[in-house]
Formats: sequence, C-alpha cells, structure tokens
Amino acid sequence: MSKEVLPKELMNSVLGKLYDVLANGDGDVVPPSDDNYLAWLSIGVPYPAEELDFLSEGLTGVVKRNSEKRATEGDEEKDDEEKSIEEINQLLAQDTARKYQQAENFSRIVDMIPDTSGVTGDVTMNVWNPENTLSQAYEHILKFSQVANIEPDEKLKAKIEKLRGLLQVKKIKKDIITDEETEVLEESPLVMRYHEKMQNFLTVALEYNSHRVNALTAKDPGAVHFWAMNAPILRNKVLAAKRDWVNNGYKEEYEKISAFISQVEGRSMLALKERYLDDLEKTKLTGLASGADFLYASLVPGSFAKTDNGWTQFRFSSSDYSSNFSFSSKKGSAGGGLSLGFFNIGGGGKYEKRQSSSKIDASSFYLTFKIAQVPIVRPWYNVNFLTSKYWRFDKANPEFKNQMVSDGGSPPNGMIPAYTTTAIFVKDLVLNFGSMQSEMQSQMKKASGGGFVGWGPFHLGGSYSSSSGSRDFERNTESQGIRIDGMQLIGFKCHMLPKSPDPNPEIKEWV
Repeated sequence: MSKEVLPKELMNSVLGKLYDVLANGDGDVVPPSDDNYLAWLSIGVPYPAEELDFLSEGLTGVVKRNSEKRATEGDEEKDDEEKSIEEINQLLAQDTARKYQQAENFSRIVDMIPDTSGVTGDVTMNVWNPENTLSQAYEHILKFSQVANIEPDEKLKAKIEKLRGLLQVKKIKKDIITDEETEVLEESPLVMRYHEKMQNFLTVALEYNSHRVNALTAKDPGAVHFWAMNAPILRNKVLAAKRDWVNNGYKEEYEKISAFISQVEGRSMLALKERYLDDLEKTKLTGLASGADFLYASLVPGSFAKTDNGWTQFRFSSSDYSSNFSFSSKKGSAGGGLSLGFFNIGGGGKYEKRQSSSKIDASSFYLTFKIAQVPIVRPWYNVNFLTSKYWRFDKANPEFKNQMVSDGGSPPNGMIPAYTTTAIFVKDLVLNFGSMQSEMQSQMKKASGGGFVGWGPFHLGGSYSSSSGSRDFERNTESQGIRIDGMQLIGFKCHMLPKSPDPNPEIKEWV
C-alpha cells in the first residue's frame, strides 16, 4: 500500500533508526552510554581513502613503483631505475607535504568543540555546529589555572613518569623545508592496540544492535527469523570482542593507568601540569600551506578506510518507516537546524537550504550503506586534568577567574562542555525511490548544479568545495537505485564533561 511522505519526514525516520543502532544498547551485551550523544554534520564531507594515507603510512613520504602505478592509474612515467636521486627525493618531499596537509585538515575538523544546545535529559542527538577549538580552550585552561600545592615524593614521581611513558612515545620529526629536527609525542603501541581492539568491539556491537533493532520492529519476517536463530552467535561475537579487547588490547591496563594518574593528581598536580603543557608543545606541528600551528590527531585503526574491516551494513526500508523511528522526538525541535529535505551547496562550504515538496512512496523506498565508527586519538589532550578536583582558574586573572570548562548543566555550557570521541563514516550509499526514482534523480541533478546536493547528513554527489580544496563525488544511476560511491564523514559521537573546575574546598594553598 502506497504511503507518500515528504523527504524530510523520511530522513527523520532514517536518523531515528541510525540513532538506535549507534547509541542505544540492550543494557546487557551492549550497554548504552549516558554521557554520549550524536552530532551530525550539516552535510557529509567526502573523504576519499587516500585522504587518510597519513594514518596508515605516517607523515613520511612514500614513492610508489611505477609498475604499481601503471597497473592502477595507467601511469606513463619513466621506470624507477631511470629516476635520479634528486627526482626520488623530490617525489618523497611532495608526498610528505601531501600527508602533512592531510593531517592538518583532519586535525582541524576534530579540533572543533561540538554544540551542546538542546542536549538535555534523553535528548541525545544534535547538529554538528562547531563554535571553538578544543586545543585553544585546553591550552588556555592549562596556562591560566592554579593547582593544589602538594609536592609528591620522588618514588611517586618516578612511577607517574613510568606510567606516562606507557601511554605516549617520543619521536623525532624532521621539517621537510628546514631539515630541523623536533621532538614530538605520539600515542604508544599500548594505546594504539587499545583503540584498535575497542574499534573491533564497536564494530561487532554495531552489527548486534543493527539486527536487534531490525527484529524489534517486527515488520520484516526475515529480520525476526534471523535474530531468533542467530542472536546467540551475534551475542557471542560481542562478548568475544570484549574478551579480545581485555586480553590483547590492554583494556584493563590502559584504564588502570588512567585511573591511577587521575587518583594521584592531587599529590602531584604541579608536576603533571608541567608535563601536560610540555605534551601540548611537543605535539604541535606547523601547516605547510597555512603556516599556522595545529595539534596532531588520528583515528585508530588507521587502515579502516582501505579495507572492509570495521564496517557494518545498514539498511532502511518501508518496514523501518512503519516502525515510527523518529529523530525529532529525540531532538525536540524538528531536526534542530539539520535540513532533512534536499538542499544544494555552493563553493567554500556555504549552503542554501532548498526543501523538496515532492513526496516519496515510503512503501517502495530503501537506503543502504556501510557504516564504521572509529575512535579519535589526541596524544596532547588529557581529560583527567579537566575532571580533577585539584585545580581551579587563577582568581587573580579577571578574564578567567569566573570561567567554567563545563557547568555540568543540562545542557552543559562552558569552554569545553563536550568533545568528540568517535568519528562516524559511511560508504557505498545506495538510494532507491521506487516509482519516484526518475523525479528525485532529476531534482538532485538540478539542485547540485554548480555545487552538490545533500539529504540530512548525507552527501549525494556533486562538487564539494571548502578551504582545503575541491572534491568530486560521483553519483551513478543503476537498476538497483542511485549509488554514491566513496566514503564520507557524517558525524561524531560526543562525550559531555561533568562540572569543571570543581575544586576540593579543603585545599587552601594554590600555585
């Protein structure tokens, strides 16, 4: 039976199901998190896999053999043995510069502080509306704070130093222009392994939630049968991934180290604060094009973009729409600024909302894509300091004495009321509008003239322009529907901070 609805109503339901899959658990195998919420980008950002080469290959240049390039790109350059040392060094420098640019672009995206307006109670979704930078706010907090004046003994100092060395490693980076060598900090193998195994757990938990939510709708007999027969297998996969995280991902060790450092901060805050400031300086890199400093951030595992490991299939069809999934009932304000109809975007990242009035037959509509949630790692950012009760802002500083990192309210407000913890990527998006296929395709083509078209947080093809350059995202029409190949970033999981600073009232001496 036909059920015609506006595009914004259909996308409202799609995001409602996506929320349940990403953020809701069953309270047992996959427990939900009370202090996390989802923040969507107003439009998905195209991210070709090669844009994340710096994650898997590092910041050092790599020169492909021409035999490999010819096989994949039809390259006609001279053979490798014909290249001079100068030519090879030039190619290495070009590739190094490319990766530094990639690292800067990504670090600036995840350096933004997400908007928390309207995030109250069970309201757990919002629109990505960055207002400030995490690194700038964090640096100001460290520089304009006072800490409890309690000096630790040498034994405790040595233990803290040893534990910190398990979380971070020092590496030498060479400036490709000046050849100047500087010492920087990166996440240690322990931290890398921790986040890699955590990502494996998130992947199977996402698969478990997807099938559980599909079965709970009770609209698709196949989904119900699948859950009835395979739920124990899916549950065991989640439990096995959790055990793997514990046994091989240093889960307990990492969390014990973090808990210990947090616990002893009251006895060693001055030394720790100096170390945190040093960490901040050592993690700074300078953008080649911008000339501005940025703080390195990464995703773990870095190879996720080039494989299918860590990706889960997501599908939305007529039965899901009938189950009354809803985004706005959770957000409370009809999307909270996120355009749920089609709109087009011009150059420089500016966009113009353009709602579509054409109705779609929800009974014949379906949408599929692969989705991955990947942990964000920032070697320079230490949340233990922010949540400690052994620091406060300098009362003699008129600009900061009344500042709050987070007031702990609902919604929280302050310099850093929340920060992003996980990036949400999708790829290989397919849309099928049934009998409206031709009309919706025509609307998308018209709307994307000179720019590109989006629907909800999804990029649906066209030329995307921003301060970091232009990218084309192909939209192909097939018998199965409209296919948008490639990967795109659509949002983040965010963690809300409790009240901070919240100093211990018994402390009398601050430095």
